[in-house]
Parts: sequence; C-alpha cells; structure tokens
Amino acid sequence: MKSLGFPGSFKYGSGILKDFEQITSCYGSKYVFIGGKRSTAAVKDEIISSFKSGNSSYEFIECGKIATLSEIARVEALDAVKNADVVCAIGGGSAMDVARTVGNRLKKALVMIPTTVASDAPCSSVSVFYSEDGKSVTGDQVFHKCPDLVMVDSKVIAEAPTRHIAAGMGDGLATYYEATTNYNNPKRNDITELGMTLGELARDLILTYGQDAYKSVELKAVTPALEKVIEANCFLSGTGGANSGCSAAHGIGDYLTGVQHCHDFMHGERVFVGLMVQLILEDYPKEELIDLMEFGRSVGLPLCLNDLHVENVEETAYEMAKGLQNDHFMVMLNCDYSVDILAGAFILANKIASEIK
Repeated sequence: MKSLGFPGSFKYGSGILKDFEQITSCYGSKYVFIGGKRSTAAVKDEIISSFKSGNSSYEFIECGKIATLSEIARVEALDAVKNADVVCAIGGGSAMDVARTVGNRLKKALVMIPTTVASDAPCSSVSVFYSEDGKSVTGDQVFHKCPDLVMVDSKVIAEAPTRHIAAGMGDGLATYYEATTNYNNPKRNDITELGMTLGELARDLILTYGQDAYKSVELKAVTPALEKVIEANCFLSGTGGANSGCSAAHGIGDYLTGVQHCHDFMHGERVFVGLMVQLILEDYPKEELIDLMEFGRSVGLPLCLNDLHVENVEETAYEMAKGLQNDHFMVMLNCDYSVDILAGAFILANKIASEIK
C-alpha cells in the first residue's frame, strides 16, 4: 500500500500568532498549550492577545526538556489536557513529541507552534522517546495522522539561536538521500514520487538559501531566504520524511545519542554527521560529498566524529559499526555496511572533513 500524509494545514509568516484563535477556532474552544518555559515565553503574550472572542478558555503547561515515557504519562494525566479540545505544542522536538503522543492518544485536535526549525518534528506523525537522562533513544511511535495545523512565526524563528536553524538544515538535507535509499530498496514498494520530490526540493532550497537564512538569524531579521528555509526545514523535510522514511543518516544520528559527548549535540547535527557516512557507504561522487561538507562548515554543522568531540575516532568507529549492524534504519541500505566497511566510512569521513576549511 502507498499513502501520503500531511499536516492539515501549514501556515507561516511574521506575526502570524496574533490571529491564533481566529485560525484555530474550528478545532474547538478549550485549549491547552504544552512547552518549555523559555519557548513558551517567546510566544505566550502574542497567543493570549489573540483570544478576543471571549468564547475560548486556555491553559499553559510546562513540560520537561526531554520526551520520556514518564513525562508523557505525567502530562497525559493532567485535567487540563484531558478536558481540552485542542492540544498545542510550543517549542522544539521534545515538546512536540510529548504533545503529539498525548494528543493522539486522547484523540484531540493537535496544533504545533515551533519556536525553532531545528528539525522536521512539527509536521511529523512520529514521536521519538528518550531515556530519562536523555542520552539514548528508547523507542518511537508512528501515528495514523500528522498534526491538524502547524503555525510558524517567522519573527520568532529569526530570534532563535543560529545553531537551531543550522541543525534543521542538517536534518533537512538528509531527507532526500534517505528517501533515495528507501526508494531504491527492493523490499520497499510504498515510496511515492511526491515523497521523493518533497525531499529533493528541501535539499535544493537549503543549499540555495541556507547561508543567507543563517545570516538572517544572526541579524535577527526576517528575510525571503529565511522563510524559504523555514518551509524546507519544517514542511518539505517533515512531509518528505514522513512519506519516504529514514535510513543510515538517522540510524547513525540516533545511535550517537549514546556515545560520550555526542548527546550534547542537537538531533540535526548528529544526523548530518550520519549523512556524511551514508554518502560514503553509498559511493556518491566525492564532489557531492565535498559540496555538502563545505556547506555544513559554512553554517557551523559538525561533519564527523572529531567535530562531535570524539577523541579516539578509530576505536569509536568500530564500536559504533558493531552496534549499528541490526539497526532498524541501517537495514534500509542497499550496500555493504559490515563492520569493517562501516567503521572505514566513519574514519574516511573524519579525514575528508579535516581538510575542509
């Protein structure tokens, strides 16, 4: 069976949250907002100012920084969540994974309000769960629908740290290459042409406008380049990935959460390191690998294990290669990724990256 999944609607623009109640009133009148303290502070006043009708009620709930099963259970048990018509996530991937899980389990309308575009989580139908210390991925859950609405305030994104938009670009660039892997896998017959096209467009927009978008965030300025990358990081990568799946880049990126020092890096940063290894394994032209590495360097993305503060690269490469042999994303590869080959790809990526200025 082939299928396509998308959020019900995707809206973005500077100051868009001033119309929040008007846009979302079709979903109900009782709202609960779930997010971290800092993320919520960035948008709370604008959201509250939108409630002008007097017909709606709302409550803000602070959630932890990590999407753990215990945090999800705590939030799910709150009366404000149980009684809501609309569950709204504010922040990044973890807040969205908590809200996505709770909202789907309780059969609520689900609205995502990202305060960064560090990953494609806002449009996704998948929640990822972490260990209590946040150092490892413990599982995930795929739901049958994406969020009902995603609302992105471009001005809020412009005021977030530059590291966040760069991480989102790292995550977004992987979408096309992982989609290609899955499309070419004879065991897969569920990848649509549109899913492939979305991932390809995400890659092209990021490579064309990514550096200017990064500079825009440095200047805290909303520009056309920034909004193109918001679309690429958030919508195109999110829907492209949802309709094509993951492969080695995410398999390696997730595994890196359990490697010393590496859990301090963002999801998209780790995925980009994984993508470099995947391109070597799949024997992409070296020129293409170099171009991506040079782009990554220009926006501060890590390229290899050394960039993740791994000191003994060879030893770590072999340990990871052994641990990744049965990974559920690595098995999507259509090439040899046996221990020596995979370890060699880590080591070679490190060497090539060391030559990129």
